[in-house]
Amino acid sequence: MNNNVLSSLKKPVVLHGIVISLASIMVYAEVRNHHFVWDTIPFVLQNLWIHEWSVDNLIAMFTQAHEANWHPVVLLSHALDISVFGYDSGWHHLTNLLLHIINALLLYQLANGLLVRGEMDVESAGWVAFLTALIFAIHPQHVESVAWVVERKDVLYSLFALSCLLVYLERAPEGKSRDHLPVFLLFCLSVGAKPMAVTLPVVMLLLDVFPLKRVDSIASAFRACLHKWPYILVAAIVVLVTLNTQPMAMPSAESLPQWAKTLNAIDNSWFYIAHYLWPLSLSPFYPYPQDAAYLASPAFWLPGTAFLVISTGITGWLALSRKLYWPGLLLAFYLVTLLPVSGLIHVGPAKGTDHYVYLATIPLSLLTALTVVAIWQKVRSARLLTISLSCAYLVFLAAIAHFQVQVWNNPVSLWTRVVQLHPTDPFGHRNLASGYAEMEAWDMALHHAALSVELGSPDTDYLIRLKRHIAAQQRGGQDE
Repeated sequence: MNNNVLSSLKKPVVLHGIVISLASIMVYAEVRNHHFVWDTIPFVLQNLWIHEWSVDNLIAMFTQAHEANWHPVVLLSHALDISVFGYDSGWHHLTNLLLHIINALLLYQLANGLLVRGEMDVESAGWVAFLTALIFAIHPQHVESVAWVVERKDVLYSLFALSCLLVYLERAPEGKSRDHLPVFLLFCLSVGAKPMAVTLPVVMLLLDVFPLKRVDSIASAFRACLHKWPYILVAAIVVLVTLNTQPMAMPSAESLPQWAKTLNAIDNSWFYIAHYLWPLSLSPFYPYPQDAAYLASPAFWLPGTAFLVISTGITGWLALSRKLYWPGLLLAFYLVTLLPVSGLIHVGPAKGTDHYVYLATIPLSLLTALTVVAIWQKVRSARLLTISLSCAYLVFLAAIAHFQVQVWNNPVSLWTRVVQLHPTDPFGHRNLASGYAEMEAWDMALHHAALSVELGSPDTDYLIRLKRHIAAQQRGGQDE
C-alpha cells in the first residue's frame, strides 16, 4: 500500500473517531449517576475474591466458578475497579462506557480493514466503517451491555475479540508461530472474559474464505483448519468448563424438552433482528413462554424458520450468481456468534436477552451502512433524501438508547419497565417488589409480591418474609 493510500486512510480517521466517541458519551453519560442493579449484588458486591488482592483470591478467580460463571478476566477487571474507585457505582458504569467506546473504535478499524481487503475503494470503505461503528455505538440493543455493570463481560470479551480479529487480518497464514502469538493471546483473554468467544476460530475461517481469500481449494481449507487447532483446543476446554458450571444456573431449563429449546433457538434467530430493526419494545427481561401448545404452534417458530430459509437462499444465490459474498459472510457471522446463546442450551427463566447479541448484530450495522453508501453512490438524485433519512435514523436510535439508559438507573426503574412490557410475568413483579422493598416503599412492595404469587410465582416464601419484616418494622415503631 503506497504512501498516498495510507495518507488518504488516515485523514478522516481522527474526525470519525471523535464523532463516534462523542455520540457514545451523549447517549450514555447518565450512567455516572446509576446504581448497582439486579445481580450486580451477588456477582460484584458480594464476591469476596475481588475485594482484596491476594494469591488465594487470584487462584480462586482462575480455578473456580463464581455464581455458575467462569470468567477470570472479568473478575480481574472488577477487582481493579474496586481498588481504584471503591464502591462508587458511577465509576464502575463509566468503565463499561469506556470499554464500549473502545469497541466502537476497534469495529471502525476492523470494518475498514475488511472492506479494503474486499476490494472496496478506500474512501467508500472509510464511510461504511464509520456508519457501522456509529450505529453500533448508539444502538439501543447494546444499552444492556453498557449500562449494567454485570455485563462488563460483554464489553470486555468484545474488546479482546475485535482486537484479535483486527490483528488476525495482518498475519499471513504461513507466518511463523511467534507472529500469531498476539492473536492467540487475545483469543485466550476473550474466552477468559466470556465463553461466547469460543466461536472466534470459526469467524476466522469465515474471514479466510472472504474477504481474505485464503481458502480457494480443499487443500487450503484443510490448512486453514489445521492452523486453528490451538484455538479449537482452548475453545473445547472452555466449552467443557462452561457446561460443567452452567447447570447450577439453569434449574428452570431442566423441565424444557429439547424440541422446545430448538424451536426457541429458531425463533431467536429472527427475534433479535426484529428488535434490532424496531427497538421500541426492548426489555431487560423477556419471559420464556410456558405454554407448550404455543411453543409448538407456527405462530412461534414460523418467523424464525422463514428468516433462516429466505436469508440462506438469497445469500446463496447472490454468492453463486452475482459473486456478491458480503451478505453470505454477514449472515454466517451472525448465526455463528449467536449459536452459543441461541437457546439450544437454555439458561434461566428468560427466552433471550439483548446483551447476548452485543457482537452478533454487527453484521446488521455493516449491512445498513453498505446499503446507505451504495445508494449515495449510485442514485445521485436521492442523495439529499439518503442523508436526511440517515440522520433521522441516527437521531431515532440515539433517542431510544437514551431512554433505555434511564431504564437501567435503579431496581425500580428497571423492573417497572419489565412489568410495563410483560404485565403477567411473575418474575418481573417479584423483582419489582424487591426494588420497592429496598426503598422501604412497603405498600408497593407488598402489592407486587402478592401479584407475583397470584400470577404463579413459586417464591411464596418471599411474600411471607416481606410481611413479617413489615410487621416487625411497625412493631418497632410503636414500641419507640
